[in-house]
Amino acid sequence: MRKILFVTDFSITKEDVLDSKSLLSDYGAEIDTVEVNLGKDETERAAYILKTEQEGPEWAEVSGELLEKAADAEMLITDFAAIGSKVIHAAPNLKLIGVLRSGVENVNCEEAKKQGITVICSPGRVAAPVADYTVGMMIAESRNIVRSNLVSSHGEWKVRFKNYPYSHNLADKVVGIIGFGVIGRMVAERLKPFGARIVTYETFMPEEKIREYGVEKVSLDRLLEISDYVTIHARLCDETRKMIGREAFQKMKKTAFFINTARAGLVDEEALIEALQNDEIGGAALDVFAQEPISADNPLLKLDNVTLTPHLAGTTSNVGSNSIAVIRKDLDRYFKGMEPINKR
Repeated sequence: MRKILFVTDFSITKEDVLDSKSLLSDYGAEIDTVEVNLGKDETERAAYILKTEQEGPEWAEVSGELLEKAADAEMLITDFAAIGSKVIHAAPNLKLIGVLRSGVENVNCEEAKKQGITVICSPGRVAAPVADYTVGMMIAESRNIVRSNLVSSHGEWKVRFKNYPYSHNLADKVVGIIGFGVIGRMVAERLKPFGARIVTYETFMPEEKIREYGVEKVSLDRLLEISDYVTIHARLCDETRKMIGREAFQKMKKTAFFINTARAGLVDEEALIEALQNDEIGGAALDVFAQEPISADNPLLKLDNVTLTPHLAGTTSNVGSNSIAVIRKDLDRYFKGMEPINKR
């Protein structure tokens, strides 16, 4: 019997797999699970994820149980757990590795390719939650929602904050979206009812296609110069790492708000801190950080022109089952002998 091995962790649990078993029942395959411990607490898990994102999967220790269960697996599905060469070589029957996220940094894709193993991902599994959150962050920072709550909780009634002269509603304001993939497009759709003008910097999608969404394609420099809000949703790779740095912040309006619910590596955090400290931009709303959890001495914690949240944009109660539902479409194609859509 064909075997699908789910490598579970704190994010995708054994219970999530069992809850989604009906989605996989059509294949007649054995469903097995093995849990990988990414750390005893949130700090250790965040460190595991960050190190894997930065260095790849080979650094991580591999349990004997994972190697044993992978030995007869045809498909291996993981979320954050590192799948390096040891696992790949221990699984001679392996034909497909699926990652329940849009990124595949935790898989040794080069080694998988050498062994003839297809790697697929799950773009869009948290697209809607992240898009919702992004718009929420725009409003929270520009309208001082979080700061107002903190002030009120101490009994102080205050209606004018540092950004009062440019604390505005979204109507007729320019929102620049860097990266017009699934999440970028969803952000645009959510902003339309507000009456915002939307522009995007996008290197892959043709201009004609972008216009179909009612969005204008512009250069990155132009986006930075004209936008009242800049939100980034690009894929993290060598070409995009720290693509937003000192020069980019200097090109932005002094009243512009910068939003990052994507990847911390897309931004030079030191340059962002300097821009906020020197009032080079109006403010920022951040859900991701160079070090996670954010260190107690990070200067961002002392600034009054930034809204910070602890990497929550994609977190919803049903993220596990949603992720499995997304990847199921490619599993279905695999079992039918068709090429996967989200092949990496």
